[in-house]
Amino acid sequence: MRKRCSGKCPGTPEPGATTQTFERHGSPVKVTIHRIPAAVCPLCHEAYVSRETGRQIDVLLEPFHGKHGHIPALPAAEVTIDFAEATAASQAA
Repeated sequence: MRKRCSGKCPGTPEPGATTQTFERHGSPVKVTIHRIPAAVCPLCHEAYVSRETGRQIDVLLEPFHGKHGHIPALPAAEVTIDFAEATAASQAA
């Protein structure tokens, strides 16, 4: 876990969760992921995710935003994903 917050914030991030919205240039789909495990600073609320969580987020976003320059042809939409439910379902499969 991250020991210090970045920048001039004197805070120390603590285990928690965050919500993040992802948009990709060229993709008509906006994806919001809730309950992402992260280290969250109690002072500035900056959130830091682990490398593994970042990889899992990439997997969740791929059907909507594509991979390696290929963006799927999808209609405009807003998608909401619960990180804990989605990753539990993918691990059970």
